[in-house]
Amino acid sequence: MLTPPLKLICAITAALALAVGLSANAYAAKGMEMAVQDDAVLWQGLYSNPQVDLVLAEGLHATRVKANVLWYYVVGGKTARKKKAPKRIKYNWSGYDALIANANAHGMKVQLALTGPAPAYATSNHRIGPMRPSAKKFKSFARAAAKHFKGRVDRYSIWNEPNHRGWIAPIKRQAKLYRAIYLAGYSAIKRADRHAKVLFGETSPFGLAHGRNAQPPLKFIREVTCANKRYKRARHCGRIKTDGVAHHPYDFDHKPTYKYPGKDNVTIGVLSRLTRALSKLRKAKLLSTPRGGVPYVYLTEYGYFSSGSRKMSTSKHGKYLVQAFTIAQKNPRVKEMLHFLLVQPSRKYRFFDTSLADRTGKPGRAFKKLAAWAAKAAAAGRIAVKPRY
Repeated sequence: MLTPPLKLICAITAALALAVGLSANAYAAKGMEMAVQDDAVLWQGLYSNPQVDLVLAEGLHATRVKANVLWYYVVGGKTARKKKAPKRIKYNWSGYDALIANANAHGMKVQLALTGPAPAYATSNHRIGPMRPSAKKFKSFARAAAKHFKGRVDRYSIWNEPNHRGWIAPIKRQAKLYRAIYLAGYSAIKRADRHAKVLFGETSPFGLAHGRNAQPPLKFIREVTCANKRYKRARHCGRIKTDGVAHHPYDFDHKPTYKYPGKDNVTIGVLSRLTRALSKLRKAKLLSTPRGGVPYVYLTEYGYFSSGSRKMSTSKHGKYLVQAFTIAQKNPRVKEMLHFLLVQPSRKYRFFDTSLADRTGKPGRAFKKLAAWAAKAAAAGRIAVKPRY
């Protein structure tokens, strides 16, 4: 989600009961994966029942559920406010344990984005937030997460929208900070669970306010990988390994085929900018899969506004969603496409409302259109489907 205010993140207090889940390796998907994310409901239960979301997710033929694991939240409020890291940290994973169990019961796998805000003891200004998060301390958090979820979670992302100052600050240090965080997290996860996949990026789609709030994703990726504008090695840096690159190709105001300006911006209509960049980075031996290949792309947030000043009309909303998911499904480099939010948020959280149904689970017109598209795509074998037992 783009630019969540810190007060919203700090308002998270709910956690669900611990439950036992099915193995995350219970099945393998073929075709593009359909995925959903709705953290406030699926692991917090703030304004709707998680089962409402999961039933809707089934209607979209989703085989994946994604959630952000908020670093400061899982260490607990009292610990997160400490300026010095305690010797022992007791993590609260209960909401995520319940999410995994619920998703598995519906035949869906779970992937987790390990992200900030960082606790005060891991930031340069000793406040909970995005200011120069410590890679060393993040490594301990990532190791703890991978150990706890081993065998139940098979895919992780490192951070959320690291090219936006709401998640990593200051902007001029973002690339250096993220490189250290990613390498630390990748190493920690692989050591704890060698079978788990680790994704790079989770980048936001475009620069905002002339670079004061966010920098364009391709510029950011070049800086992280030490590449120049021609995607050649700019300075001595080791190759970054990844199991895939995650990106949020939002374009809230245009149809999916719109060619968004700015060669370093990447929305759904100009996805080839990202895939071409990844090929060049692999050729330069700056970013590749562990086996030296070009990383696949995971589109881990997408949607249009359902309310507010940027609300999309109901007819366009459904039409544009179908077009966007079709673009993603037809791209051979795309492994996953995720719709962000399912049920309408409460008024307090409605500043970012990309929902497709009301809180009782009654679907809107856009949901019905996307569900119909997914049903046809599943029947034709174009998207992944859950196994039949």
